[in-house]
Amino acid sequence: MVVSADRFSPNPEASAFEPQYLVALDELYHAGWAARKKRRILLVQDAIRHFWPSGHPTRLIHITGTNGKGSVARYIAAGLRFTGHTGTWTSPHVFDYAERLHMNGEPAAHADIADIYHGILEPYQRERIRHRPEDALTFAEQGILLALHLFARRTVGWAVIEVGNGGRYTPQMALDVTASLLTNIAEDHAKTLGAHAWQRALEKAGVARKNKPFFTTAVEPNLSYVVKTARSEGADVFVVNEEDTAAVQQVLTRREPDFKLRNLALACRTIQHFFPGLDLATLTGNMTQHLTARFEEVAPNIIADVAHNADKIAKLAEQLRVRYPGETFHFLVGLTRCRDPRAVFAPILPLAERLVVTNASYAGQSPHEIAKQLSRETTNVTVIEEPAQALAHERENLPEGRRLVLTGSAYMIDQALNQNPYLKVLNATFGRRNKTDV
Repeated sequence: MVVSADRFSPNPEASAFEPQYLVALDELYHAGWAARKKRRILLVQDAIRHFWPSGHPTRLIHITGTNGKGSVARYIAAGLRFTGHTGTWTSPHVFDYAERLHMNGEPAAHADIADIYHGILEPYQRERIRHRPEDALTFAEQGILLALHLFARRTVGWAVIEVGNGGRYTPQMALDVTASLLTNIAEDHAKTLGAHAWQRALEKAGVARKNKPFFTTAVEPNLSYVVKTARSEGADVFVVNEEDTAAVQQVLTRREPDFKLRNLALACRTIQHFFPGLDLATLTGNMTQHLTARFEEVAPNIIADVAHNADKIAKLAEQLRVRYPGETFHFLVGLTRCRDPRAVFAPILPLAERLVVTNASYAGQSPHEIAKQLSRETTNVTVIEEPAQALAHERENLPEGRRLVLTGSAYMIDQALNQNPYLKVLNATFGRRNKTDV
C-alpha cells in the first residue's frame, strides 16, 4: 500500500490561492468557450486597428465591479473636466440608448449616433459579413466602437469605459487602457461568473493590465483574492481604504452613505494618481453628475433606482435611511430573470409600508409569483401588472408625506416612466428578432 500525505492535516500550500494556475485550469476545462471569448476580443482589436492604425487618441480608463461602476465612471469624467473634453460609456441605459454615451456630462446626440452607425459601423459590418458571417460584430462590440468614434469626433482626452458583466473575457479587453478599476465584488451573475467570491475575483480583477495602475475599493474577505489576481497580471495595485473614505466625508457638506463615499474615494484616488496636485474638496465639488434612475427624484416624492440585486437593494435601503431617517415608504417593484425575490428585496422590507409588484418587461418574472414569495415575509403586498398603470395608481393614492420608490428592475422603470413611445416599444422588445427564424 502506498502511504500518501495526510489529507486531513492542515496544509497551507495545498489551499493556496494561485490566480494564474486557476485561470489556466478554468480555460482548459472550458477550452471552446475560452477560445470563442478570446476570438471576440481579437476581432474588436482588429476593428480598432482598422479605424485607428496609430492607436485611439483618447486615454481610456477601464472599470468593472458588481456595483457602483456607472457612478464612479461619471465621477471620474466630471473630475477630469479641467483637462478638456471627457466621456463615458456605461450600461445599461434606462430610457434611451444615448444614456450609455456621455461627453462632458451630456448624453450623445441622436444625430451623432445615427451618423456614425450608418456612415461608419454599418458599412464596416457589411464588409465583415460578406467574407465571414461569423465575424459580425455583436451589440456590445458595436457599442464600444461607437463610443470610440464619438470620443474621437469630439476630441475627448479622457474617457471611462464600463464593463457590463465580468471583466477578463469581455470585449473591452481589446482596448489599450491607461488604468483599470474594480469597485467591489458581491453576489450576482453566479451562473456566468461563478458561485464563489474567488471565481468572481478572477473574472473581475482579470481586467488588470501589466505595468498599469489598478485601483479597487474591494474589502475582505474578497480583497485578498482581488489583490492577488491583479498582481498576478503584473498590475500596480492601489487599495482605497477607510482613511480615504473618511477624508472624502470630511470635505462634503452633508453625511453620505458609506457606498457613495467609497465610490467618490475611488474616483478621487484614480484622478490624483495622474494629477497629484488636486485636492479632495476641488475634486468632489466637481463630481455632481447623476446617473439616470440612480436614486433619482423623478417627481415630487417619487424616487427611481435601478437596483436589481440584493447588494444594490441594500445600498438603496441605506441611502433611504440616511436621507429620510425614520420614514417608511411605498415601493413599486419588478424583478428580472431567476433572482430570488425574498433575497433581493429583504433589505427594504423593514422600510415598506406598502409593496406593489408589477411586470419587468420581456425579461421579467411573473409579478404574481413575486408577490406570493414576498407575502411570506411581509403584509400589504399587491399586484398591478402593467407598470405605467401601477405607477399612475400609486401616485394617485400616495398618502400625504409618503414617498414612492420604484426599484428592482431598469426594465420596469423604463416601462413605467418612459415618455417616448417609440423607444419604450424598442426597449420592451429588445432581441425579439433573434427569436425568429426569418
